[in-house]
Amino acid sequence: MKRLSAKELEEHATRLRTMLSILSSDIDRLEEEAIGEKGIQIDTSGEGGTDSYSQEFSLELIQRDESTVREVLEALDRVKNGSYGFCEGCQVAIGKERLKHVPHGRNCIDCQRKEEEGRS
Repeated sequence: MKRLSAKELEEHATRLRTMLSILSSDIDRLEEEAIGEKGIQIDTSGEGGTDSYSQEFSLELIQRDESTVREVLEALDRVKNGSYGFCEGCQVAIGKERLKHVPHGRNCIDCQRKEEEGRS
């Protein structure tokens, strides 16, 4: 596979910036829900298990989104330094279809699979 063109790099950078904006908005909304700033009352009587579950679920979503924000920011750095689109594991160009679906991906499918298998 060949290097991405300047136009393709800019398209990916635009998609990454859009993702960053959406994720930031999601995090803000989830924080408001988890903290209860939008009028959501958190029941501390022990009978409000649903409220506690909702708050915990929102906090987990925030952590996931914050992790994705870090990955998106790192991808934007790779666009700037010229390494975007190349696998960090094997330095081979990442497939365009993969970058289309996971624009913040830092590994080719094979290396990503190996990394995930190593975590389990």
